[in-house]
Amino acid sequence: MMIPACPLADLPRGEAFRLDIDPPVSVFHTDDGELFAIDDTCTHQ
Repeated sequence: MMIPACPLADLPRGEAFRLDIDPPVSVFHTDDGELFAIDDTCTHQ
């Protein structure tokens, strides 16, 4: 499933942000220009 997060211009390289959805997702824009999204749920909870 694809969920629009933000315009790429709003997420500079080297930055990240959290989408407050269920479950939460963190999006990372690496210094190399790659984009990653991961489940932002702590497994210790």
